[in-house]
Formats: sequence, structure tokens, C-alpha cells
Amino acid sequence: MKIRNYLILALALTSCEKKAAPPPPPHEVTVVQPSVCDVPIYIDYIGHLVAKTSVEVRSQASGKIIGQYFVEGQEVKQGDLLVVIDPRPYEATLDKAEAALAETYASLQYAKETTRRYTPLAEEDFVSQLTFDQYVTNVLTYEAQLAQNRAALETAKIDLGYCYITAPMNCVTGKLLVKTGNYVDANADTKLTLLNQIQPILVDFWVPETDLYAIQEKQRSGELKLIIYPEPTHQTGYEGELTLIDNQVNTNTGAILLEGTLSNDQKILWPGHFVDVRLILTEKKGALILPSQAVLVGQKGHYLYVVKSDSTIEMRTVKIGQRYDNKYIAIESGVEAGEQVVLEGQLNLYPGMKVAIKTPQESS
Repeated sequence: MKIRNYLILALALTSCEKKAAPPPPPHEVTVVQPSVCDVPIYIDYIGHLVAKTSVEVRSQASGKIIGQYFVEGQEVKQGDLLVVIDPRPYEATLDKAEAALAETYASLQYAKETTRRYTPLAEEDFVSQLTFDQYVTNVLTYEAQLAQNRAALETAKIDLGYCYITAPMNCVTGKLLVKTGNYVDANADTKLTLLNQIQPILVDFWVPETDLYAIQEKQRSGELKLIIYPEPTHQTGYEGELTLIDNQVNTNTGAILLEGTLSNDQKILWPGHFVDVRLILTEKKGALILPSQAVLVGQKGHYLYVVKSDSTIEMRTVKIGQRYDNKYIAIESGVEAGEQVVLEGQLNLYPGMKVAIKTPQESS
């Protein structure tokens, strides 16, 4: 009887014990294998766009503005009429100059005819030498006056031409600062508007003198490429040509001015815009690249996690190279092609930890 009671008690105690909890599932990670591709080696700078030619329009004729013949902010062609200053005073001056020229010309012809007629009389002493010399002097005087009248006529034509302000090149106009009906004084040097030639367009940027030798070397070999990015995301780039290396390094800053030229065929690039400038020096063949998010930064430098064949984690210190396409980074050492590098799920990883690799369907 006692044995039976012990058995019942043992069964009761056994039934009260809880089952052991199953082990937690392994940590899940997404992996990626390094890709092999040709990576451009480049240096980035900050630059700003500059008009190929910039002209401040100022009136060289004084008077009232009577006409505006352009739309502010729009393109105009070379020779297009922009602004007209009241030409009537200058037209009157031109007419006066033409009349003075005609009068002097008539006087000159009369003086020449008089001298011609009195020449034989002077030779026969029927006219005194003093009187004949006066006739010759009159001819010379009127010839000099005729030259002055012609110069005055040319000046009057030039002044009249200043009343009609035209575009000196194909450009984009700015805001007209002095509106129609207002008086402008040529001596006041008043700015009327600004004209900018944007096709082609220039980009100016400063580089440290330490970069200068490599840039010059690649430019001489023809390998150098220039690309500008007008937006921080670098989604759209515009290729140009390095056309200027300034002739002196700034001794205060240790930098030198460089300038590139871009065709700007679509006329999207605008003067004054700050842009990212990329100088591509060369191209590294067969480089290993990884997505930037796979590479982490710690106290000892850059590192990443590799999933070994037994599904355990190994932490690797890596030497990084050029960043590529704003999404990838080249790995110079520390990882080999074909290895599985953790792309997502790095949080709380440690060497030797067992992990499970998610398939693309599982990770989506």
C-alpha cells in the first residue's frame, strides 16, 4: 500500500513540472556578396556656376526711356532691341551736324573756285600776292573745318545710336531696374539691367594645392573628366571640360582657382547656383564594391560582418576606397569576392553568433 501511494505521489509531482522552453530562433540577417566592377577614382569639390559673359547694361545717352522691347528673364538674340531712349534731341543734333557739313562744303567749293580763277591773275600781278594768299588760306581753312564737321556728324550718329540699346550677344535678360518713362543720366552710370550668357556656362571652384599636381597630370594625359551635380542627391550629372587652371596659388588659403566649361544645351544650369564638382582622375579596374550600409564605422576604423559557412558571424576590419555612385563603396582589403556580408540586421551582432540568412522574399 505504501509503495502504491509513493507511485501516485511521484506521478503527481511529475505532472506538475513545466516543459522546458524551446531555444530562441537564430537572429535573422540579410546578406550581400561583393560585386566586381570598374570604379572611377575622383575628388569632389564645391563650386558655383558663372555666366560665360555677363554684361551690365548702362545708358550712354541721357534722356527719358520711351520703350522696353524685351521680356524680363527671357532669352534674346544678339542685336535684339532692348530699350529706347528718347532719340529726338540726338536726331536734331544730327540734322544740325549735317547742315553744318553742307554749309562748310559749299564754302570750300566757292573758295577753291575763287582761288582757281585768281591764280592766272596773280601770276600776271593783276592781283596782289597778299590777296591771293588769303584765297589759298580760305581753302585750307574750309578743308579743316570740313574735317571737323565730318567728325561732329559721326559723333552725332554715334550718340543717336546710343538711344537704341541692343543685346551684345545671345543671352538671358534680367530685371529692368529703370522703368519706361523715367529719365536716365549717362553721367550717373545708372545700371539698367544685367545680361547673362548661359550657353555655354562656366563653373568656378577652388582646389587645395596638394591636389594640383594630380589634376595637371591627368589633364595632360587626357584622362581627366569633369562632372557637376546641381542637386545633393547626385541623380543628374552634367559633363564638362576643365578649361582653366589659374596661374597662381592663393598663398593665404593654399588653394587655386579652377574653371570648367559646360555646354548647357538644355539651359537648365543657372549662374550663381552652387553645385558639387567631381573631377574623375582615373578608373580602377576590377574593384570590389559593397552597398555603403554594409560597412560600419567603429573606434578602430571601418568594419563589417561576414557570415561563415557554419552560419556564425565573423567581424572583419576593412580598408575602404572610393565611394561609387553615391550608394556603394569600394573595399580595398578585408573581404573577398563570394563571401556573404551582412547588409541588414547588424544590430546586436557579435563574433561567433549563430544567424539565419533571410532570402530576398523573406526580407521584402
